[in-house]
Amino acid sequence: MVKIPGLIQVFNVQCVMCGRASGQLINGAFVPNQRVKRPVAAKNGSRCGECGGNLYLEPDESVTPFMATQIAAQRTAAQQQAKASLQSSALRAA
Repeated sequence: MVKIPGLIQVFNVQCVMCGRASGQLINGAFVPNQRVKRPVAAKNGSRCGECGGNLYLEPDESVTPFMATQIAAQRTAAQQQAKASLQSSALRAA
């Protein structure tokens, strides 16, 4: 029997008014977009941190746990490579 991993649900949290992406909802956990202001809690739900508009969920491509692990590993490797590159540049400049 082959066990098929479950999909991780991913939704983009978008503003109706300005169209900005406030972040993503990944398996029920909100991951904010670091480039824009965080959504603001309001009486009837969260509002866009930039313009105050309503937010809506837009389905994104769902990923398997294996794919999520691979994506995280690639991002970590890229961050480590960028950090090493900055450190070597700083050493050459000194």
